[in-house]
Amino acid sequence: MAAALEDELGDIVQKARDGKSFSQGDLARAVGLSVGKVGRIESYEWIPEDSVLLKLAGALDLHGPSLVAIAREKWVPEEITPDPDPFDIICLNVYMGLYPVKCYLLTCRETHATAVIDTGGDPEAVIKKVRELDLQPEKILLTHAHPDHAGGLSQLDREFQCPTWLDKKEPRPSGSRNLQFVEGGDLISLGKLKIEAIATRGHTPGGISYRINRSIISGDAIFAGSMGRANSSWSLLFNSITQNLLTLPEDTRLYPGHGPATTVGEEKQHNPFFCGKVGGEE
Repeated sequence: MAAALEDELGDIVQKARDGKSFSQGDLARAVGLSVGKVGRIESYEWIPEDSVLLKLAGALDLHGPSLVAIAREKWVPEEITPDPDPFDIICLNVYMGLYPVKCYLLTCRETHATAVIDTGGDPEAVIKKVRELDLQPEKILLTHAHPDHAGGLSQLDREFQCPTWLDKKEPRPSGSRNLQFVEGGDLISLGKLKIEAIATRGHTPGGISYRINRSIISGDAIFAGSMGRANSSWSLLFNSITQNLLTLPEDTRLYPGHGPATTVGEEKQHNPFFCGKVGGEE
């Protein structure tokens, strides 16, 4: 069964409303609804008829058919195929309390050099998986420093005794005794692999994604059918996605911090925020 999307209609409407700097009252007036009904949409209590969904999309600069498809649960991304290059990406579904988070193990097949990408808030689960696979991580790469993505750093630092990499503009997480800094365009070596850092700021001041061939581990920048919450800058996050991620080849795989993996092509065709707003493959 296909994995459920991270964001529902209510999340998408709220994030799009933030991008327009609309209050719930502003949106209600724009589409002819009561404030209470907008609140019910955003709290997952009501999915209106298609005609209202299309009005919401028009007011929020979203792609209407894509919004309707997600609201009606008629779209999820197709299951991705592994990248043909000689590396493995293993997804770990861990939890911070009851909240699911995705962390990743990236391994060079030839050398077995391994990096943990995002620690999650359950380091014991990461350590258990690493031991099951008989790996020895030599790097920890953080997409950002929120606790659900970096909360396990202290314990993993003690366990693996390896450096941690983070965008230079991101707030410093606690727990690393050897913190290294990257910015967009930098290359990080892992065995025979070269990992490219791609700036995806906006969810946080220093959000960063990591690209290996045609696979990207993107943290909370973009989700299948949605985008991350713009805690730092909505316009910066939107531009990071449209200029730094969705201009890549359409078969580029996107491994987010929450929800199912997707591809650049799927998001250009089906994501309400970006459908019709990004040019062709370069």
